[in-house]
Amino acid sequence: MRPFGRNFLPGPTDVHPEVLEATLKPYYFGFAEQMQSLMAGIQPGLQRLFGTKQTVVVSVSAASGMMEAAIRNGVQRRVLCVCGGYFGELFARIAEGCGKDVLRLTIHPGQTLEPGQLAQFLDGPEIDAVTLVHSESSTGALAPLPELAKVIRTRPDVMILVDAVTSIGAMPMEMDAWGIDFLLTGSQKALALPPGIAMAAASERLMDRAAHNDDRGFYLSMTHLVNAAKRHFPLTTPALPVFHALAKQIERIDASGGLAPRFARHAAMAKQASEWAEKHELKVLAPANRRSPTVTAIELPQGKRSTDIVNALEARDWLIASGLVPNVDRLIRIGHMGDLEPVHLEALLGELSAEL
Repeated sequence: MRPFGRNFLPGPTDVHPEVLEATLKPYYFGFAEQMQSLMAGIQPGLQRLFGTKQTVVVSVSAASGMMEAAIRNGVQRRVLCVCGGYFGELFARIAEGCGKDVLRLTIHPGQTLEPGQLAQFLDGPEIDAVTLVHSESSTGALAPLPELAKVIRTRPDVMILVDAVTSIGAMPMEMDAWGIDFLLTGSQKALALPPGIAMAAASERLMDRAAHNDDRGFYLSMTHLVNAAKRHFPLTTPALPVFHALAKQIERIDASGGLAPRFARHAAMAKQASEWAEKHELKVLAPANRRSPTVTAIELPQGKRSTDIVNALEARDWLIASGLVPNVDRLIRIGHMGDLEPVHLEALLGELSAEL
């Protein structure tokens, strides 16, 4: 069994032994009083993570399920999808799969959309929503979310739908203050839980739009999800092991001094990874002022293939990732998030130095 501290994938991340142990708790009826107590207990912690007073829902789905919920509940006809990597494009494809008219705003991989650019695009064809990826884990780029949201809020009928899958739990998030209408994350990223659940919150104005969207369905209906969560119940059968892990992780975060130390640790590891790359004369794909605290994407020198490096490390029980389409063999991606510590990253970088 691989020891804790050797999984540096951008997800699924390493799960701390205490959190993993929580998944072994005995099962019970998913709508019993015990479940209601658990859901009531986790709500304040989730609201702190999201920076919201709105109800945070927990869905038994991957984060892409909540991306679809964002589209089904928040888009009426046409959506502008900002595509700066694999997951920005995924948001666009999900919107198309839901029958929406999609306009793509494509950014060069590693770069981010800047507020002035967005303002120009908003003067184009009429839209009723914008999708953004906060931390694009395919490129390691971090979008200037507060500034982008401020630009979009000048258009009162345009919803702001945000994938924060690799940022929630790793850096400050202020959904209400920034005016975000739909914010989502997954369990197996910076929150360092097993895969299997996703979380999301919606603004009051998005909830009003959802109530009038006939094609929002049932399973992904924010109306149904929020109504159930307000009564401290899941909408459908809960994935009990992951719910137990979530409760334990929130407890651990509170016991360790809250979110501030967690945010500082992620920032320190991002700096550590970038400095290592620069020391070895390797290019970090994202510019210095737009780097994610959770994922560093590094361009390889000529003659090196990411699959060879990934496979060599895995043979020694270390996990990192290659690039995603279209940069599969040109990039390596190091996920430094969750409960990993700088000492773990230092050990990995030592192994990586030997390979390069």
